[in-house]
Amino acid sequence: MIKTVDRYLLRSYFITLGVVILATGLTIVVINMVEELRDFIDHSVPLMSILEYYLYFGGWVIKSFFPVFVLLSLLFSVSMMARRNEIMAMKASGLSLYRLTLPFFIATLIMAVGHFYYNEYVFPPANKRRLEIKEFTIEKKSEEFFRRARNIYRQISPGNFYTISTFNINRREGQDFKLYKTTGNQLDEIITARGIIYHDFLWQAIDGTARQFKQREQTSYQQFDTLIIADIAEEPEDFARRMGKPEDMSLDELRQYIDLMKRTGGPYKRESIDMRMKYSYPVASIIIVLICIPFASNPRRGGIAVSIAAGALIALAYFVLFRVLQSAGYNDKIPEEAAAWGVNAVFLLVGLALMLKARK
Repeated sequence: MIKTVDRYLLRSYFITLGVVILATGLTIVVINMVEELRDFIDHSVPLMSILEYYLYFGGWVIKSFFPVFVLLSLLFSVSMMARRNEIMAMKASGLSLYRLTLPFFIATLIMAVGHFYYNEYVFPPANKRRLEIKEFTIEKKSEEFFRRARNIYRQISPGNFYTISTFNINRREGQDFKLYKTTGNQLDEIITARGIIYHDFLWQAIDGTARQFKQREQTSYQQFDTLIIADIAEEPEDFARRMGKPEDMSLDELRQYIDLMKRTGGPYKRESIDMRMKYSYPVASIIIVLICIPFASNPRRGGIAVSIAAGALIALAYFVLFRVLQSAGYNDKIPEEAAAWGVNAVFLLVGLALMLKARK
């Protein structure tokens, strides 16, 4: 009997989830299509390119809104069963609200793990293709637009790294070059130059100074017009590989970027918070179960209209608080862990309180 009940609850949940994903996803796609329609017409975008773009765009919708889909699905499916007095009948047969919540919780936990895997290992390469279609096919941006790299940080070897403020790949020249050589925490040498060029397969620093240090004392100082930098192994084309936004990067890519910033002394506060959010965001789907089940299982609160309103309100509250804490973390107002996990902690407490107060 219990297994039959579990199958019935999960069937209703998954059917509703499929309908919500399809309906809401298509709504988001249509809205975006209306926004992009002018570019499609003005730039004579081929139909196949449009279809390919929205295939990848659908993946972005799932990645970005999956917790919302779970929220709406739970509210719809459970509230409809409550209106038909099915929840009451299950309780009368000896099943507590906690027991009825268990299949939803386990199923959502498995989907949250899948959501995390999808976000970090499936979505990033597909999303790169989506962005390429948008930039080069739909918006008709010239690839020349992306032939200028900014804020370059590279490690040559442990303790040996360099930075370039801006670099023109086509002209093979950059500005504001710095090369650091360290041993442990001790700075051994620093080379700073107004510019750097790649000529005859060699990197040459232009108009700069070279300083060498021994312990804390300056031991040598040299000005130069041109200085060959033999340690750099990269070629100009290597700088054309763009780093995406943190939310579009995989976990491994973001972790490598943060490690690079740590080695080179570059800023990584925002990326560090975003990396923690990559773990916290999928967890929201699990916490939502604790909020939705006690709310929707009360037949007096059931109904599609009430479920839509409640879902919209909960989703709005979550995303507003999510962005507020994220911004506070970016500006060092709160610790990184609080910025990434604070909203989940608040909603977890709300969910536990609702579960404890609900009629069992």
